[in-house]
Amino acid sequence: MAIKYNKCPRCGSLNVIKIIYGMQTHDAFLMTEEGKIKLGSCCITDSEPEYYCKDCENEWGRQISIDKAYNEIIRIKTSVGGYFGGYFEVDIDYENRKLKWSHLCAGAEDYYEKTIRQNTLYKFIDELKMLNLLDWKSKYIEPDVCDGTQWSLEIIKSGRNIKKYGDNKFPDEWDDFCRLIRNVSGNVFS
Repeated sequence: MAIKYNKCPRCGSLNVIKIIYGMQTHDAFLMTEEGKIKLGSCCITDSEPEYYCKDCENEWGRQISIDKAYNEIIRIKTSVGGYFGGYFEVDIDYENRKLKWSHLCAGAEDYYEKTIRQNTLYKFIDELKMLNLLDWKSKYIEPDVCDGTQWSLEIIKSGRNIKKYGDNKFPDEWDDFCRLIRNVSGNVFS
């Protein structure tokens, strides 16, 4: 999993504890005194923070961690293909709002480049969140197939890159991901 919910989105500290809500037990009070948890109110709502940073006293919920993780992405490079159909590659540079699409097959290459509108990029990021892209496993391999379809995905973030790939096996959200890439590029990707 690429999203660290227990990492403070403000200061980056891992000195974080859970916030517990509802009617508290004696054990919960003892854990609070030991600094292992923080007590929240007895009322439980969907908007209450879930984590507390002991270093900067920030409180946040999972959605803030998700938004921060996806907003750290600065570029996505993805490819899919096989021997007979060739390979499709798409490179989306968030900082420059540039998209590059190419298809290489039998020595011939089609190439296309365009600038993406800022609103299109925001929508693209929101749809990646819905696909749980950062939570995909790092590899999907079907060992019993020799030829077929290979794919790769490189997520370039400030600080580090995340690579995911597959050989004849795909995440559950793969078809929706391909449809999203087709929509934003305006070209075939599958």
